[in-house]
Amino acid sequence: MVLKLIRRISEVPQAIKPQRSREEYLIACLREEQQDPKFSDWEKRFIGSVARQMDQGRKLTDKQKEVLEKIWKK
Repeated sequence: MVLKLIRRISEVPQAIKPQRSREEYLIACLREEQQDPKFSDWEKRFIGSVARQMDQGRKLTDKQKEVLEKIWKK
């Protein structure tokens, strides 16, 4: 029976799994590097702020997305 359940799990279509947005990916990566000295204090606080907003289910503004991209390119 357990083997049947395991086989069924592998049969779940990939489309059902939620896709991460570009912003979620950037935030996840930047969170890991947040304390890197290349980021200013303002950028560190910004990363933390948008990460909390995303955790609360809020969507980022276009301007916030632009700033994330600029920080990422650093």
